[in-house]
Amino acid sequence: MLKFFRRFNRSLNTEEVRADLHSILIELNPEHSFEHRMEFMNKLVDWTKTPVTVGNEVKDYYASRNLRIKFLLQFLDRHEEVAPFFFKTFNELISRGKIIRLLCITGVSDNNGFFSELTDRTIIKILPVAFKEKDLVEVCRFLFKEAADVIWFEQYAENIFEPFIQIAKKYDVDFDNIKHDLEDALIILGSHIASLGVSRQIRRHLQHSQLSDSSFLRLSMSINRLDTPDNILKELVECRKRIIQVRESLEASGVSVNLIYMIEKLESFINRVEYLLHLRYNPVNSSLLSKFIGKLIEDEHKNMGIREFIQHNIHLLTRKIVERAGDKGEHYIADSAKDKRELFVAASWAGVLTAFTAIFKYWIGAARLPYFFEGFFFFINYAISFLIMQQWHLALSSKQPAYTASALSKKFEQFKVTRELSDIIHEVKKINYSQFLAFLGNCLWVVPLVYLFDLISKYSLGHSIVSEKDAYLIINKHSIFTSLTIAYAAFTGILLWASSVAAGWTENWIIYRNIHILLSKSKTLKLLLGKEKTHQFADGFPAFISATVGSLSIALFLATPIIIGKIFGLPLDIRHVTLAAGTVTMAISSIGPGLDQWYLYVDMIISVLVIGALNFGISFYCAIRMAATAREIDVKYLKTIFKFSLSRKKFRKLDVTQEIE
Repeated sequence: MLKFFRRFNRSLNTEEVRADLHSILIELNPEHSFEHRMEFMNKLVDWTKTPVTVGNEVKDYYASRNLRIKFLLQFLDRHEEVAPFFFKTFNELISRGKIIRLLCITGVSDNNGFFSELTDRTIIKILPVAFKEKDLVEVCRFLFKEAADVIWFEQYAENIFEPFIQIAKKYDVDFDNIKHDLEDALIILGSHIASLGVSRQIRRHLQHSQLSDSSFLRLSMSINRLDTPDNILKELVECRKRIIQVRESLEASGVSVNLIYMIEKLESFINRVEYLLHLRYNPVNSSLLSKFIGKLIEDEHKNMGIREFIQHNIHLLTRKIVERAGDKGEHYIADSAKDKRELFVAASWAGVLTAFTAIFKYWIGAARLPYFFEGFFFFINYAISFLIMQQWHLALSSKQPAYTASALSKKFEQFKVTRELSDIIHEVKKINYSQFLAFLGNCLWVVPLVYLFDLISKYSLGHSIVSEKDAYLIINKHSIFTSLTIAYAAFTGILLWASSVAAGWTENWIIYRNIHILLSKSKTLKLLLGKEKTHQFADGFPAFISATVGSLSIALFLATPIIIGKIFGLPLDIRHVTLAAGTVTMAISSIGPGLDQWYLYVDMIISVLVIGALNFGISFYCAIRMAATAREIDVKYLKTIFKFSLSRKKFRKLDVTQEIE
């Protein structure tokens, strides 16, 4: 044994290590401020992470850390002049009441809402650590910042607890405080679970259960009575069943971010109670204790992440938004020959309407109105057009992609069970073909109609709708070679996708707040419409308002950028394929036919095709990515879907499987 310690000391370059370690430990003198001592505790932790060289071999991170901590324990056991400083500081950290927050809320937020928690996490990321309450939550957050700390505690720390406790007892460290704080932490967690479990947001999804029978309340009372572990675990199982019921209820109703946050928080509290029960009713177990501390640090790392927090809590809300938008998208996917004919006819009439919209758009811009009124009339022009399309069930090619991609959400859910991509690929192919039909129907009518109206203007008024000077300006603005048309078309695709999000969110908001149910019970509506029509109106209200918001949001998104750009002097604009086709046609008609202008025709045809591809591609990608995220589908599957759906050759299930692998 003596030979081992000598070899061990030599491997650590003992003289330098002792001097360094001694200088750190002496700064833990209780006469120094708490902040000062924590700074040197942090240096002590960093010291344990320093690599150790044995001979010519540099030990890996965990082996080095194990060696240094063993040396630290040996050093504390032999140097009574500095060991009391360390253990007095440690005793202060575990004094009565200082561990409760660590056991309760480390990795489990004590905020009441999503946005308050988001604010706290942002502040923690930006501002330095402050020891306001001087408890172990703040200390652990300060000392253990790395993922490697989690692995070390879970896999290696159990060997140091027993010798550490033996040395600490020599310096009167009171470990009984931990047991008392653990009891208090269980009581606090039980009260939090009861409070959340009987809240209105949770109870509304457990309508058939009475408050007196609430498993959340029973769990809290069982903890307070110091029931046996079996009884408490039985109540924990019942609580988890109630949470499953709530989640299943959400599938048929709307969702809010705060509700999802409450459910996640409730589950975290229940899991934490189970961890503490193992510590309360089991004798001191080094393995269990090390894994628990590792779990606390891991949860705290997750609890400090902003991006992960947002993704985790808005996942189900995103899913409901996608599903609401997807219900509308199914109407735009042509499957049978009849569906294809109907879609083409609807797209043709949409092209007729867009021809008028494009002409009015030019007139509004040519009027040189003040910026506010120019933007306002742009919005009115678009809004009237889109609302008429909504009322008459017409198909505008640029509006389809975001909604049709959302319709894939249910296919993604099936894929999670079957692991079969063929149905999704077939669906994407149908969406691509439907989009092509809509684009063809739109352009086959908007282009000749605009040209016809321009001819009428020439023969009746003596001039084209667009002056020759403006015509060349329009051509230059729409050319992919002389303008930012590609960027504007991609930006427009994002705006088109955003409108489907607005529509889905609106319908979810209405259903979550039971507005349609309240309307069905309105006495005023029943007097005005009658009972039967009131119910019909209430049933269709969420879908109607959602579609209206979708149409108005597209109108707003298309009208706003150019006005903002003019006000602030920014190069902002939009390129909407059907409107661009109509506007370009006016410009070409104004210049007049001629073979010497052939390059302008080619340029504009290419530009319209590129605008259409970017409008469709970007909005479709954003929507399908959102649908995949909502269903927790890995991005690698999207790459496979796009690869096979864009290919004209037939594919086999084996091809898809090999591609994924």
